[in-house]
Amino acid sequence: MLPEAKIFAQYLDAKVDDEALLIKYTKAIEKLKLSLSEKEASVLRYLIKMPFLLPFADGAWAFLNPKNGIRKRIMVMSAFIETEPQFVQLFLNEKDVSFSVFKMLFRGSVAVLRGIIGVFLILVLGWK
Repeated sequence: MLPEAKIFAQYLDAKVDDEALLIKYTKAIEKLKLSLSEKEASVLRYLIKMPFLLPFADGAWAFLNPKNGIRKRIMVMSAFIETEPQFVQLFLNEKDVSFSVFKMLFRGSVAVLRGIIGVFLILVLGWK
């Protein structure tokens, strides 16, 4: 489960080498009983080998299947990263507030584009 935790943290822009955080993630997954279906486990193994596809798949699941097991696990990692003091700068935007509306529109457009590409990816690879 550690490789999965690392790619989820990397996807969320957190460079996590903290074993304690990764172990917390593993324990949380076990405690919450967030098991994956056989198909989801297969997709996760593929994403671990090709992590650059994760943003597209996650974007598509947000539209098509928000209760996907992999997506739930990403949300668990996100919750842990939000609570760690060393990652506070990922969530605060104190320095650069100029053009924030334009940045928000741009990032939103990129997210929608990733989702659309991800939908095609999921359909082609049969991950739905």
